[in-house]
This record gives sequence, C-alpha cells and structure tokens, in this order.
Amino acid sequence: MNEPQTKFMGEIKRLKDVISVEDKLSQSYHDAVIEKVFKPSWFLLGNLNDVPEPGSFFVYDVPTFRTSVLVSRDREGQVRAFHNVCRHRGKKVVTTHCGWAQGKSPRHTCWFHGWTYGSDGRLIVVPDERAFVNLDKEQLGLVPVRTEIWSGLIFAYFGEGEPVPLRDWLGELANGFEDYYSGMEKIGTVAADVDANWNFAMDGFSEGYHTVFLHRNTQPELAGKDNPMRHAPIIDLYEKHIRQSGVANPDYRGPPAERLLYGHGRKLSPAVETDYSSLPEGVNRTRHAPWFFDVVWWFPNMAILNGVNWVSVLTIWPIDKDRSRLVTDHYARTARHAGDRLAQAYMRGLIVSVTREDLGALEEVQAGLASGAIENMYVSRQEVVLQKRYALINDLLEAAR
Repeated sequence: MNEPQTKFMGEIKRLKDVISVEDKLSQSYHDAVIEKVFKPSWFLLGNLNDVPEPGSFFVYDVPTFRTSVLVSRDREGQVRAFHNVCRHRGKKVVTTHCGWAQGKSPRHTCWFHGWTYGSDGRLIVVPDERAFVNLDKEQLGLVPVRTEIWSGLIFAYFGEGEPVPLRDWLGELANGFEDYYSGMEKIGTVAADVDANWNFAMDGFSEGYHTVFLHRNTQPELAGKDNPMRHAPIIDLYEKHIRQSGVANPDYRGPPAERLLYGHGRKLSPAVETDYSSLPEGVNRTRHAPWFFDVVWWFPNMAILNGVNWVSVLTIWPIDKDRSRLVTDHYARTARHAGDRLAQAYMRGLIVSVTREDLGALEEVQAGLASGAIENMYVSRQEVVLQKRYALINDLLEAAR
C-alpha cells in the first residue's frame, strides 16, 4: 500500500535530513540559543478566559528566564502582567506550586513582610511604613512584563529593547483565527521537569507516527488502515512558523467509556468530529477530511493543537542544557451542561496517561544521545518540523557571529 503523500507548502529543499548531535549538547550552543533565539521571541502564557473577571489572576513560572509572571485582570477589566517579585526583598508575592497558581483576589500580599499590591500592580500597603527612610510607594509597584494580546491569547516578551510587534512575529499566521480561542475554557494543565535537552524534547512531538508505537496502548486507534504512519495531508512552512494538518482515522470508534461520555457531551480528543462549521478559516484551512487537528508550531518552543472542540498548548522551556520543563495546557469549548463536563474530565485523564509515555521516551532519548554512541539523527520528510527548527536556529546563530 502506498502511503498518502504530504503536500508541502513552502521551501524544504535546504532542510537537512541528517541532524548532528554533539553540538546540540554543548553549553556554548545552549547559551547562544537562549541569547539569540529565545530572548527575541514572544511566548504564549495563557488565554484571556484564564482571567475572566476583575480580580482573576494566574501565575506562570518561566524557568528559561528565571522569572515568575503574575497575570491579572484589574478593576477596570484590563489584563496586566508583572514579575511576581516583591519590591521589598524579592520573595514571590504569590507562591506557586509546580510552577503555577491561579485564583481571584483584588490584592496580593507577600507573606514575608506583608507588602501588598493591587491587581493593577500598585504597591498599596507597607507595614511599619514610617520606619522606612526613603520609600516612595508610587515608584515601587510590581515590575511590568511586556505583553500583547492576539485572538484572545496572552503573549509575553522577556528580551531587552523593543521587540518586533506580535502580529509581525506571528507573520502569515496572524490572521484566520478570529473568535476561535475566545470560545475555549481551560480544563487542565500537565507540567513536569524532564532530564532532556529542550530541542530533543521538542523533537519528540514533531511528527505523528511516533503515536502509532509509543501510544499504542493508550490511543491504539489513531492511525487508519489507509494511512498507517499518520502522514500529514498538508504542511505549511512559513518564515518562522509552521502549520501542520493532522489526519484522522475515519474508522475510529474509541473505547466504550469514551463513546458513552462523548455521546453526552462534545467530542474531544481523540474522538473524530466531522462537523467543521464552527472552525475559522485558519484551522483546517483546506477542509481536509478525515481530519483530526492542526498543529501550529510557534518558533522556537511552542505548539498549539487546534481541534474542532478543543485546544492543547505545548511549551517546552529550557532549564539548562540537559533539563527542560514541559507544560501542556488543555482547553475545550465552554461547557454547556454536565455532559460536557464529563467529556472534559475524560480527556483530562487520558492526557495524563499519554503524557507519561512521552516523558519516559524523552528522557531515554536524552540518555542515548548524550552517551556519544551516535553522531547524527536521520529524519524523514514527515519530521520536517524539527528540520525547520534546527535550520532556523542555525541561521540565527550564524547571523549573530
């Protein structure tokens, strides 16, 4: 049987199918990538629906930049972001667990010495204020983090100087997603620190056919008989980013529990939804069928999976050259009733099991490559996402020399 052929939209001729290993493991390469690739980039932190009303907030620890970001909606409804660092002596104002916190409060108190800030970042309470000689509360609000909003999503910039405007950074993918993400609510987050280089960790999610083998027990029906290696029908390669369409198994049924729960709620991953009428033009742009989801790869370290009724965001943050933090945030269309809530709970539980399989594989890949046993990785056209990422990184590092 001949596998379906992928249609590549964009330049692929210069991409290498042999990827060297040793340089990716070096400290000098890691440091250069953080400086020349990560610092000039925008990063997705969350959805406006994560802070739905005045006083709502979340905190996101970003290990790559050794900072913690407090995102809040103030009394006027404006969404703001700040370094989650008290101006007194530097403690986190809001304590995080597993790199995350969420809640609702009109003010945030650092429980080291009681300094308190409003949802707009202003310093409003300093205990024993008269004991301070040179204290100007007006100048000691939380330090802002530069953010921009696009299509209901909150992006942050951590570099120095003036960034490229977010829409310019998104490039060809800046349009076609209107009102899509604003209809989603968060249903869960999975986060874990893994003993793996961030590049190799990203590689682990860069194609579909690993799912046929790695996830054979948790998701055994993803591949159809006419496309057993899950070749993508179309891959759009842009200047920085990629949009990759994922094929569905037209014969997918799922286990009995899944059929029962999704029968009383919206079909979420990994079920196959065939009604595309709610999708904007930027999602499944060719209206390919059978279709599962698109993956938008935002360079350098993010992927957003766009389905009919659900969205998953993967971000892999470098901690050091041999360690990374994997964060997956999962969303579904806002629940209408209890049936939708049960469907969301099922998807959430399945994701945990699937992610555990991924984490184990990532650490074994790191150990194998770090052993020095092989000099190169040999990749196929179905792995064009990682080919493109390595080529872009090389271009940026060469330009900086």
